[in-house]
Amino acid sequence: MPVVLTTAYSQAEDALTLARALVNDASAAVFTDTLLMPLLNSAYRGLQRELAENGLSVLVEQQDIELDTDPTTGMTNTEISDASSPQLPTDCMMPHMLWERATANTADVFMPMEKFMSGGGMLNLQPSSYLQLWEWREDKINLIGATQSITVRVRYEKLLPALTLGTDPLQIRGATDALGYATAALAARSRGARALAADLLGIAQTAIESLILRYVKPEQTKGRRRKPYGYRARIIYL
Repeated sequence: MPVVLTTAYSQAEDALTLARALVNDASAAVFTDTLLMPLLNSAYRGLQRELAENGLSVLVEQQDIELDTDPTTGMTNTEISDASSPQLPTDCMMPHMLWERATANTADVFMPMEKFMSGGGMLNLQPSSYLQLWEWREDKINLIGATQSITVRVRYEKLLPALTLGTDPLQIRGATDALGYATAALAARSRGARALAADLLGIAQTAIESLILRYVKPEQTKGRRRKPYGYRARIIYL
């Protein structure tokens, strides 16, 4: 899906310019875009991991996948993977939750599917009209299969595309400082300036923590109540 440019997204060049200024190479005599881009992408992936490990929804995507029945077997696919048709979303790191709905019943709500977590393979069950269960194993969603066409709604952790040009948007809002300092730290380390690299990395980590706090803080304004004995999680219908 193409990214719509918005003033809320900085460009890769903003982080590269900051990185060069921090290592005293504003003219790009040493640290050109070509040299810095792999370092920026490393910092970019690291920031994505930090956000994901803190449970931030900024990297969560959702997509509906239609599974049609096979004319020969009369049932849907038993997996959604990089090699299946339809395949996993190309930016999927791992799925979090799945819902299902009969494709023909467009007025119905999506019903939550249960994640199978008992280890080993999927249960040896006969396909029915709905999928009901799913598991994530070997980088694919494994299913029992259904006897009618099913639309599966997948909510997943996404991986942002690599940066290749200075005009590419940084798809994490307000991440210029965190990425600029982290890129500069990697650049300094590549030249043997370990003390400078450590200093820059410390500032980068502070910027990352501030960014995480900005996303987390709104959640802290919500009222919280202790769960009573016998509490059961609420089922979410989509």
